[in-house]
Amino acid sequence: MKTWTTISIAVAILTLSTVSYLPFGSAAEETNIDQMISAAKTPADHEAIAAFYEKQAQEAHKKHEEHKKMEEMYKKNPALNKSNFSFHCNRIAAKYQETAKEYEDLAKMHKEMAKSAQ
Repeated sequence: MKTWTTISIAVAILTLSTVSYLPFGSAAEETNIDQMISAAKTPADHEAIAAFYEKQAQEAHKKHEEHKKMEEMYKKNPALNKSNFSFHCNRIAAKYQETAKEYEDLAKMHKEMAKSAQ
């Protein structure tokens, strides 16, 4: 029984560490957004950038929810909860929530720029 608990903990740690460091977008999207930002002049340009940031915010919200669910699962499992996994899930979830807010703010600013661009 102790072996399975140890294996479960190891798998959970590897999963969390892998998932939490995955980038939201692909390298092509990152390069594309760099180009979009440097070339932005028209309202359509800024709307496209805003859409990119809105997509990033949605993905961050999904990650936030995933980590909140993991936190609850760890809390319900006494063998894992004493290792304080739920604390780490909570912290990761909070970071994703903060990231989503930042992306939403960036999208809002580009929408404002789209309104004032000529």
